[in-house]
This record gives sequence, C-alpha cells and structure tokens, in this order.
Amino acid sequence: MRAARLKVGQQTIATPALIVSAPALTIHDLAPIEAEQSQVKGLSVDASIISQNPGTEIVQASGGLHRLMDWDGLVIAQPGDFLHLPRVKKNHLTKDGVRFHDVKTGAVRLMTPQSVIESQTKMQPDIMLMLSQTPPYYATHDYIEKAVAINSAWAKAAKAALTPDSPAVLGVMQGAGFAQLRAQSIASLLELVFDGYVIGGISDIDDDDEYDRILKASIDCLPKNQLRMVSDVQSPAQLISALQNGVDLIETSLPTHWGHYGKVLSDQGLLPIKKERFAKDLQPLAKDCDCQVCRHYSRAYLRHLLHMGDPVGTRLISQHNLWYLQKMFVQTRQSIMHDQSPAIVFNGLA
Repeated sequence: MRAARLKVGQQTIATPALIVSAPALTIHDLAPIEAEQSQVKGLSVDASIISQNPGTEIVQASGGLHRLMDWDGLVIAQPGDFLHLPRVKKNHLTKDGVRFHDVKTGAVRLMTPQSVIESQTKMQPDIMLMLSQTPPYYATHDYIEKAVAINSAWAKAAKAALTPDSPAVLGVMQGAGFAQLRAQSIASLLELVFDGYVIGGISDIDDDDEYDRILKASIDCLPKNQLRMVSDVQSPAQLISALQNGVDLIETSLPTHWGHYGKVLSDQGLLPIKKERFAKDLQPLAKDCDCQVCRHYSRAYLRHLLHMGDPVGTRLISQHNLWYLQKMFVQTRQSIMHDQSPAIVFNGLA
C-alpha cells in the first residue's frame, strides 16, 4: 500500500486515485460536469473512438480534450483494445499495427504505435498510453510470448514517435498469467524509460484470487519510484487488490455500471434498489452520505424512477455511486497514511 501526490504537467492528484472510464467523452450516461460535481478527479478516454468520432482534428481545433469536455481534472487517453473497431476479416493484427475499416468511409486503415502517439499528442491529454498488444488472458504460452514480442516492438516505435509537445506516456506491461513473460515485458519497457507503467492484460481475468496473484507478480517487477496504473477494474475485490498492492491510478467503470443496473453503493454494501422492499423506504441511499442525491432524494423515490424506466433514476444513482466511491478512495488514502488496511473502507463490498 502507498499514498502520494502525483504531478503531471499542470495537474496534481492525490494517489491512490480513482480514474473513471469515459471512453467517448461521457461517463456512461453522465456528462463530465456531473462527474466533477461528484468530486471525481480523473477521467480515462478511448482515443481510438475519439479519433474516429468526432475526430482528432476537431478535438485539436477545440483546444484539446480538456477544452472540448470543459474538464479541469486529469485526462488519460488510452488507445483502446481494438474490439469496437470494424477490423478487417483476415490478418487484422500485424507487427506494424492493427488494420481496420474507417467507420465513416469504410476504407482500410492501419493503426500504428506512431499514429496513436501522433493522434493523442494532438488531443493533449495529461497522460497517454502506448498502443499495446493485449492477448486473451487464458491463451497459450506460445501465443502470449509472441504477443509480448509485438508489444515490445510497439513500445519502441511509440517512444521514437514522441515529440517535445507530447504529454507523459505510460508503457503497458503484458504477459497474461505467465510471471516470466511479464518480467520479460517490463524489462523491455524499462530500457525505453517511460513516465510510468500500466499493468495490462488482466481485465478479462474471471477469478479475483488469480487477479490478485498476477497483480502481485507484476508489481514485483516494477520500480518502486514509478507510477503504476491498472485499467478496467471489474470488481470490488479487484479494487481492494489494486489498493493493497500499491497501484496509484485505478481506472474503472463500476460506479456507473452499477448505477445502470440500479445498484447503489452504501454502508450496507451494494443495494438492489429496484427491489420491492425499498418502495416505502424514505431513507437516503446511504447513511451519512452528503452527495446531492442523498441530500434531496429517498430510496423510495429512486426506486420509483427505476420502476417507471425513467433514465433520471439511473443517472442519479450513478452520480451517487461516483461520489461514494470517490469518498472511499479519500478514506482509503487516509487509512494507508495511518497504516490501516483499505479493506476496512470497502467492508461489505468485496
């Protein structure tokens, strides 16, 4: 466990920090201003989506991602995992990059480590991630070994493409569940000297114990004085694992994912607020929560909105969840500084 203050460009953020997923410049069904009102300090955007729509040139003409979204907090640009792109049917993945069809013209395009750096530099986030080859976690050793080799080549190409105008860039470790390949991957990245490192290729792990095992093995390979990040955290247990293992930036879409399905973060754990037992419950969503939603609305009212299928219900719950989880991160930072386990803060969720 560790707590610090991260300074990147004009941004200073207390860590460990919650980074909320905003792939297409919105946080699920919330606007950036609503995330700001929930005290969120950092957003993660998908540069491959944004480069297609609205387009890199529009983002640049708008003055960059901060100006376009009217967002003063930290912005991290990720190149995406290719899954949403209309990839060509054969040989979409090459040593040079990823071949896909342009969503506007249908023409075949090649996403390369260099083009990703060039595009993200024009967007001007605070931090950008290199293009990374992320194989399925449960693929064979030979498949993962080849993917690690491609990832290392892409890292070298990405570093060579940096300009004086480029924001901070993070290298992305791969290697799936093979500790030796992860050590090999990070060794090649360390030679290139990135501004920090992402522990990649773990978001599709379907077992929390395995997630904790490989996260520990990955952290052991990283320098203690370098920034560490994980993306797309899928469960409260994984959140706790990331915190306990000293990850600085933890990116997730859990608060709005839960909100979309009517699940409320509270001192009693995750509440399925759509259940009949909340129909006459006039308590706020969570005891002692001072977010705008809890100050104005009851569980009964939110349950009514969900029951009627009104999208205001999921939006309000998502706002509450963001506030509540951000508050948990603040409390976790305090617990770390007092040598307590962050699991205490997340009690009832794991």
